[in-house]
Amino acid sequence: MTVRSTDGPPTIEDAARQLGVPVVAVDRAFGVVTIDPKQGLYSVQVDAAHLPADAPSDEFSGPFSDPRIEPFGPPRDAPPPDKTST
Repeated sequence: MTVRSTDGPPTIEDAARQLGVPVVAVDRAFGVVTIDPKQGLYSVQVDAAHLPADAPSDEFSGPFSDPRIEPFGPPRDAPPPDKTST
């Protein structure tokens, strides 16, 4: 979820208040991630089960998915592929 703050990164409590969710719904391990400090945009991860059901859809800004991020290609400590076999 995207939150706004003109005074630097908001606290978890400030983000929860702004989004209208309980503080326990905001993932403390994820924390507050800076998106664009000049525009005062920050991101927090929120348990979707805690979002208000009657809130207008334009009040919340996603993305709402949490894709797994993995490295691309073979592990760096893997031996190089054997090029002699065909």
